[in-house]
Amino acid sequence: MNDENTVPASQASTVLNLSTDSGFYTDWKQEYQLDTEQAILSAGRTESIMLSTTRLISTLCTLLKLPHSVEFSSIDTLERFLVTVIDDAEGTSARNFVQQMPLYVFSVLSLVSKFFDAHVKLDPRVLEQILQQYAPNLPWSDKRMLELEFEVLKKLNYKIKHSLLLGAVERFSKEFILTLGIARKDFVGSIGVKLLRVVYAQKHHIYSSLRPSIKCEDMFVRFKSNKLILAAATVTAMLKFCGAVQERVVDQVVNQLSNECFVEPKNIIFLRDAILNVFN
Repeated sequence: MNDENTVPASQASTVLNLSTDSGFYTDWKQEYQLDTEQAILSAGRTESIMLSTTRLISTLCTLLKLPHSVEFSSIDTLERFLVTVIDDAEGTSARNFVQQMPLYVFSVLSLVSKFFDAHVKLDPRVLEQILQQYAPNLPWSDKRMLELEFEVLKKLNYKIKHSLLLGAVERFSKEFILTLGIARKDFVGSIGVKLLRVVYAQKHHIYSSLRPSIKCEDMFVRFKSNKLILAAATVTAMLKFCGAVQERVVDQVVNQLSNECFVEPKNIIFLRDAILNVFN
């Protein structure tokens, strides 16, 4: 992949979780349907902020050696938090919040890390050193960090979630790429994580490039709010990097994914091409 478009990896050995235990329950798509409806209500509110914060989270996960599960879940958690803040904040209050963003990024990383492993505690000295590089003028203390963690938890009704996009990409990769036998499991996992980082960082650009082709605004908002379709397009893009060049093989996977996502195959191809265009 082009280094210019690749967000730094959190760990060189980090790969997707492609074990036989998917971690999904029978009606696993219900959560994605609810997420889509919520995303539609908040569409566009965080786009101007999420590009820079996504890159910051990925960079911090590199420095702190945090796994990709924490990285992507932190991005999603921060975006959910931002939606609630934007709903409540106006004018000067909103600007002050944006200036404090690095502190909120740190607090979300800390929260999500502890959510995945109760024994994890980020070293406050390391955090302070990193913060001095990114925002030397922001006040820092352990007390301040705890206050922000509580603020985030309260805004999110004390609910921290795993990344839905990551979960769908892992599931689809296991079911529709590994079964083809075109690449080793570790290679598929590594490509998946790298591509996901690009998708997260370039999401606004990816969807903006498609906007002129979709006449109905409501249809476009629903399309870009659906993480299942984005996961399907990401997995379809992974086929190219895994060496799947036969049209018959690609069509087979796309058709399977379209059935999973209840969407026409051309919509997945439409979004896949926009993802791949990031590398051109």
